Amino acid sequence: MRLKNLRRKIIHFFAKADAGVYTVLLNIIEVILALYGYILIAAAIITWIPDLDATQVGHWLHRLTEPYLLIFRRIIPPLQLGGMMLDLSYIVALIVYFFIRQGVLAVLVSLVVKITS
Repeated sequence: MRLKNLRRKIIHFFAKADAGVYTVLLNIIEVILALYGYILIAAAIITWIPDLDATQVGHWLHRLTEPYLLIFRRIIPPLQLGGMMLDLSYIVALIVYFFIRQGVLAVLVSLVVKITS
């Protein structure tokens, strides 16, 4: 019963909201998506520095990025180059992430324009 009432209040709020509210929400989503992109880049950089991924920051970055990166690691195995491993899944994951981010933001912007006009 409470959930239904809360849902009704949320729908009513967004129905009465002006363009400023939607712009703020869009900016919040954009910042969250940008932060995750920076986290992905930081996780990639931290793997290049020996023993840095064993730190608390390394574990934190690993926990945040590993679920997304596992999708690509299942498809793209690391390359063995002499005594070095090259993980191409980071590169592919970042490229796909940026396309997804741009797509999500484009859809949200078009929705905001449609709702507010």
